[in-house]
Amino acid sequence: MHATSTSPSPIPSQNSSPFPTGGSCPVKAPNKPMTTESHKPSTLSKLNPLNYMPSNLSQTRAANQTVHLPVEREISSIPRGDAESNWEYPSPQQMYNAMLRKGYDDTPQDAVESMVAVHNFLNEGAWAEIVEWERRFSRGLGYGWQACRLGEEGSVTGAGMIANEDDVAQPRLLRFEGRPSDITPKARILQMLGQVYPSKFG
Repeated sequence: MHATSTSPSPIPSQNSSPFPTGGSCPVKAPNKPMTTESHKPSTLSKLNPLNYMPSNLSQTRAANQTVHLPVEREISSIPRGDAESNWEYPSPQQMYNAMLRKGYDDTPQDAVESMVAVHNFLNEGAWAEIVEWERRFSRGLGYGWQACRLGEEGSVTGAGMIANEDDVAQPRLLRFEGRPSDITPKARILQMLGQVYPSKFG
């Protein structure tokens, strides 16, 4: 018989273990990064997801500012979807600081109050349109069609009666969200008509 070597195999060192030490699991969780380095928070993570604005809008006077701007904020007529209160519009000082932050440093300081007034007026008008749409179509397309058949004047005449009924829920705005790259159905139709009849819709 041949003699065999019975020398024991070397014991691997602790550093050569393929598994992590310290009792941690060797499998990476799907929602956790493998590294433990601290990452800098992204710009989007610093914004309020309800209006995509910084949660702490600065009311401090800018360094190059020569005109006094009010810091009072106007309460809108738009009810919030996440609280029993209404949305607040930015103050002129906040609007000016936001424009400087976005790089618009050539904004006339004496025009900022007018810009805020126009901004608030347009938002109120847009919300009035949304409320009117919900009033007409909240009960379904058939009821909305009957209201629209009366024309603008006929529909406005019945607005008081319908708005006071308990089963017409008033809309609330959950969040502001800009969607500049989304094409509306009306724009799609006009785009197709422009391809078919370019002389009229082009």
